[in-house]
Amino acid sequence: MGRPGAASGPVNGYSPCSLQDLRGRRVTSEHENDTISRPSFSYKTRATVGFPSSSETTTRATVGARKACFTRPWTVNHSTTDSENSRTHDIVTEKICPTGKDAVVYILPIFAMQYFMGALVQLKNTALFRVALLPITPWLAWRAVSALDLSCGVHEKAQINAIFVSHIMMLSSRAIVWAVVQEPYIRGNVPASVPAAFWNAWDLLLNSRGIGWNWSRGIPVAKPSLETNSRIRFLVHAAICAFFYGLAFDAFTEAICSFSPNLGSWRGDSILDYSLPLVPRYLRALKILYLSVWLTYFALHWTYYCLAVVCIIVFYQHPSQWPPLFDKPWLSTSLSDFWGRRWHQVFRFALVSLGGGPSAYLFGLPGGVLGTFLLSGIFHVIELRAVGRGGSTAVQVGFFILNGVGVLLERAWAKKTGRRVGGISGWIWTFSWITLWGLPVVDEWAKAGRFAVDRFPGGVKPTMALLSMVLPPEVDKGYTLQCLCFGTSLPFLSIHAIHAVLAVG
Repeated sequence: MGRPGAASGPVNGYSPCSLQDLRGRRVTSEHENDTISRPSFSYKTRATVGFPSSSETTTRATVGARKACFTRPWTVNHSTTDSENSRTHDIVTEKICPTGKDAVVYILPIFAMQYFMGALVQLKNTALFRVALLPITPWLAWRAVSALDLSCGVHEKAQINAIFVSHIMMLSSRAIVWAVVQEPYIRGNVPASVPAAFWNAWDLLLNSRGIGWNWSRGIPVAKPSLETNSRIRFLVHAAICAFFYGLAFDAFTEAICSFSPNLGSWRGDSILDYSLPLVPRYLRALKILYLSVWLTYFALHWTYYCLAVVCIIVFYQHPSQWPPLFDKPWLSTSLSDFWGRRWHQVFRFALVSLGGGPSAYLFGLPGGVLGTFLLSGIFHVIELRAVGRGGSTAVQVGFFILNGVGVLLERAWAKKTGRRVGGISGWIWTFSWITLWGLPVVDEWAKAGRFAVDRFPGGVKPTMALLSMVLPPEVDKGYTLQCLCFGTSLPFLSIHAIHAVLAVG
């Protein structure tokens, strides 16, 4: 019986042709004895979910070229067998492991077209040209997403595909918006010349909230904790933030994985442990949900500050272009406050333009709200499916639709009573509603192996490394991390809650 991740042989099924004949490269995965010969052609990884005739299912890769020489140029076992129900779960994909040449062929054209559209949208009399170019960017994005597997068949690295797909979706959605806008984009109240437009396009590519541009009206921006014009000072601040947010992201992820071995594996596991009685079962699930929200917060912050460091160094951007990503979401006293101001607004412009605008035109204000949340749900479904394990579309989209319904209920309440949702009762309402519908979402994440992510290159886990240095080997480091995460975050929330109550009083 093969173990998960074990190769069924270094290379199976080869005829006398050599690997060099197929211009292949030897790739060794993180799993011991997993040896992969990666040809430059597309491969097909076939997965099964069912009742296999044997206890072992093999992940196969086939190449369409040189069939006379090879029928299986890449054979690696990444299957897992659930001993209780004899089900086998594997990733289903038909993609290539990208090389530098593949990046030039598939990814570079997307950025080139996006950059060109970013320059055109600043210039007058380019509307027809932009509309004519509209289909190209989505097609290029679809081609790249359909063809490339950045994890190269290593399940534990499948999260890279989710990050890649989310960025491609953001680029495509913004290109669509740029293609149909009527008024030129203006930076700093100065209409751009052709040379200036091509220089400003770099900023437009990286400026998802439109800071410093005329199109950013209505997008709330949090007040920075560090207001400075010094790039050096801000770079030090951003680097420190990136370090601590990255460490916190790693710690909270490890704390979640400590609840079950499979939560930290690509196999995945439900956060609902049905071996427990009802109350302990849901208390355990709520703890994982709580940690997952913090994990998301830290992961996004970590990515944001890493990107800020790069953009300020490479593109000489100003610190004012990198205000805080969040505005203390734990102080939200309504769903409208949470989603409309305090949670990150990175995708707001695209979601409102492509989802809310058309829906509001057809169905009025309620349609605009639900259309925005619906498109957000679709984006998140696509991102989760990029991990390779599917996930319930109804659960993912339903979470966002029901939050849109909650926003409409708040507006109906304000219209009926003349009072907005707010205060302590509003805080309880907000997080009760998010928790109610968020629990199934996190369960889908867990079952899809979403927490099995390499946070740092090479699978480095700094939190566990630090704990190994200070704790004896017999101490349960996972449980210690849980205590640390709850012991730091809960007092933090309590202090801010007390401060908010006193401020209102």
